[in-house]
Amino acid sequence: MSEETLEAVAWPIERAGEALEALARAARLPLPNPLPALSHAVPEDPSRVGEWLDAAAHALGLELKLLYTRHGEVETPLGRAAPALVEVVSTQGSAVVALLRVSSSGQTARLIAPDESLHKVPFSTLTAAVRARAEGHQGPVADRVLERTGLRGPQRATARRALLGLQLANTYLVAGRTLRLPPGARLRHHLRALRGGWRLLLLLLLAGVIQAGVLSMWWLIGRGAFEGQLDPGWLWAWALMGLTMVPLQAALAWVQGTLVMDLSALLRRQLLAGALALPVDEARRGGIGEYVGRTYESAGLEQMSLAGSFASVLAVIDLVMAASVMAAGPAGGYGLVALGGFCCGMAVLVARQALLFRRWTEARVGMTHALIERMLGYRTRLAQEQPERWHDEEDQELAHYAKASEQWDESTARVMTLARRGLLPVAILATLPGVLAGAPAARIAVGVGAALMAARAVGALTVGSLALLGARVLFRSVRPILKAAKCSEGVPGASPLSPGAALPEEQALLEVRDLAFRHPGSPRAVLEGASLVVRSGERVLLEGPSGSGKSTFASILTGLRGQGSGLLLLGGLDRATWTTDGWGAQIAGAPQFHENYVVSGTLAMNLLLGRAWPPTPEDLRVARALCEELGLGELLSRMPSGLMQMVGESGWQLSHGEQSRVFVARALLQRARIVVLDEAFGALDPVTMRKVMACVEARAPTLIVIAHP
Repeated sequence: MSEETLEAVAWPIERAGEALEALARAARLPLPNPLPALSHAVPEDPSRVGEWLDAAAHALGLELKLLYTRHGEVETPLGRAAPALVEVVSTQGSAVVALLRVSSSGQTARLIAPDESLHKVPFSTLTAAVRARAEGHQGPVADRVLERTGLRGPQRATARRALLGLQLANTYLVAGRTLRLPPGARLRHHLRALRGGWRLLLLLLLAGVIQAGVLSMWWLIGRGAFEGQLDPGWLWAWALMGLTMVPLQAALAWVQGTLVMDLSALLRRQLLAGALALPVDEARRGGIGEYVGRTYESAGLEQMSLAGSFASVLAVIDLVMAASVMAAGPAGGYGLVALGGFCCGMAVLVARQALLFRRWTEARVGMTHALIERMLGYRTRLAQEQPERWHDEEDQELAHYAKASEQWDESTARVMTLARRGLLPVAILATLPGVLAGAPAARIAVGVGAALMAARAVGALTVGSLALLGARVLFRSVRPILKAAKCSEGVPGASPLSPGAALPEEQALLEVRDLAFRHPGSPRAVLEGASLVVRSGERVLLEGPSGSGKSTFASILTGLRGQGSGLLLLGGLDRATWTTDGWGAQIAGAPQFHENYVVSGTLAMNLLLGRAWPPTPEDLRVARALCEELGLGELLSRMPSGLMQMVGESGWQLSHGEQSRVFVARALLQRARIVVLDEAFGALDPVTMRKVMACVEARAPTLIVIAHP
């Protein structure tokens, strides 16, 4: 299909909202009812089209994931992006292509046209259109060079790709925007998007077929061995059934592995979104040690919950089939009674293990928390604490942990030994009455096979149950993070302001009425009856003594804390309507020095943390110009790599004054409507402060400065 066909299926950028709706319907993603009316007003600044698309996706209860890649590596991320919106350039201007899926061969792409019909387009045509957005300046130059060579047809196209690939090797571009559910969406919607129900059904079907095949193999070999019919035909049948199990086992492993990977990725997305959306007070409660401990707990939760779930499901299938065969074998009802009683006893022992695991986890988390806190304050301990007392508490904690670990290990070893070895003699004893009654040899063989299968199933079920109980214990510490992920998505169906959209003159940009806030566990309110109205373009100075709640008020405005009670509106919409990302894109803040950080990375990454990464050449140019205005030009000239110099914990060390200006630059570079600076000038001398204030005045659309009187 030609490029003219790609032009025919492209949506004008003004209809990108309709393209999102059509793509979501075709991909069977849930949509709000009724559908919101999406804005057609495209931002004049091309660099803010992405934010406008993000707002449109949020209004549909979905999100767009940016896919950055190098110019020469477009095929790989774009092949995995579907369903996605892909920006292209058409004869009518900017446009988007609705990519529904890419064929398994990677040769064709299915696109949704503006009339919502499906069209097949060569995948190479789509990737060429994506690359063309980065070839604006180099493309004509390459064409002029190739015109002199006399190359034509495929040879010229190959030479052009190679030439542009060398020139644009380190140029980054946006390959597409994957349309997907936000992390905090309902679990059933995520499972539907992952086709979790069908894949789980296929998993159960394969497991059942495999176990039926194993029982049939036992029946064949048992009948042949015990009835003297072990002729070549029976052996060939047994061998063929064994060979049949190989592809079935491979299919089972593939289905289980892919489903586990997808569910693991979903859980990690939820944990990351929740960790970023966790309220400041909740994150600080317990200190950095507890926060790091939660990170370890989340990793353990992922492994235990997924591994335990699948192991338990497969073990239950094995156990049900083994019980059905055992009932038909020589053991009869005695076998079922023996199996049921043994399983009940194991359930009691496994439940007791949960208590021991909780004690061991609490000891481990407490020791981790104390270790990290001591590592952060080691210089204070060296200076203030007597050397002979440095390790008293550590020794007690280690002894407590060792005791809890010993109890857990010993008890687990006993339970696992009983689970793997205890059922077989019990099942054989239950079979003896049937054997003594003269049961056929083939029936006895099947009964023995059922006993072996039941013993293996009980062992696997015990392992899975222990993992699930451990996951339940770990879930207690991870629950606030998952809850924060669900609360961070805002209200689907609302259509927040597009970036740069003008407000009606009579409407305030930010409105606060009777705001009250009390820290958890505190008897008195930090803020009570706070009110503020800020219109677009205004400069507001908030002053107050220490402890008056200025920083708390700033953190509420920037979305770092919940608002408590009262009314808080941004652009006429409350906090519940906005997503966390949407609110943060409108209000950028530079918290106090002790609450702000230079992240270990390049200076450019620290500056553009809230804008875009990897950066475009225009982003880097704006960042450098802003640094010059803030008086950081001399710093850049000293850095060997300029904006790409590593800074932070293990890189270039910045002074307090330099760090404070980096914090201000970071807030200004976010292109937010409102900039909130909380005591951002305390580390600056008067001359530098005047320079910084002049830059902030010129660049901040609307400004709120918090300072001491």
